[in-house]
Amino acid sequence: MKVNNVLDEFLNAISVLQQELLSLPQEIGLEYHQKLWEILQTRLPPLHQTYDRYVTSELATRENSISCGKGCSHCCRHYVTSVEPFEILAIHFQIRQRKDYPDLLFSSHARTTRFEQLLNKEGGDVEAEDRALYRYYLRGIPCSFLEKDGTCGIYENRPMSCRMFFSESAPRFCEGNAVTSGWNKNFQIELPDIAEEALARCSEALANLNLPVGLFEGVLEANSLFGQYES
Repeated sequence: MKVNNVLDEFLNAISVLQQELLSLPQEIGLEYHQKLWEILQTRLPPLHQTYDRYVTSELATRENSISCGKGCSHCCRHYVTSVEPFEILAIHFQIRQRKDYPDLLFSSHARTTRFEQLLNKEGGDVEAEDRALYRYYLRGIPCSFLEKDGTCGIYENRPMSCRMFFSESAPRFCEGNAVTSGWNKNFQIELPDIAEEALARCSEALANLNLPVGLFEGVLEANSLFGQYES
């Protein structure tokens, strides 16, 4: 699997999604909601699939194998940020169908509030958010969408910021303070600038929704915008 070929497929999937998002009605309402749902159902899965293939091709170039396994979930204690707006909306569409939807909203609100409290205590310097993210992680608060068996409850729609995270070290070095240990070998698969720029252009098509980049507060805002509609 050639990295360049897979990257081209990913860029094409982004372009297709962008063009369809640009065709959405100008007014945000039921018609907008229905059209958006149709677009994300058909166009986001291919984007994520090509992204996963790109990540796989990059992992194949590394000397060591990853130690991540189903149900480990230490990384699912992070406060999830840098989520694309179309990913937040797809996740909201998915959980909107669940019986525990109100519980998931409450859980997302609690996590958003906790992180904001930590962030406010860190001051306003450029590293304040990084410190707050670390302090949040140390509290071991599981993701709102993490199941009791340690698996992801939104796995098919999980954002790219979750899909890019890996480790080459034993799971015990991904837990709590151990993440700062020299034994910890966590890493992320970064996208090239051309892909980041394409994603930014695609997300700009949804700029009118003013969705935040954090997963939990994004889901809350999506509920405010579209929670009244049945998918």
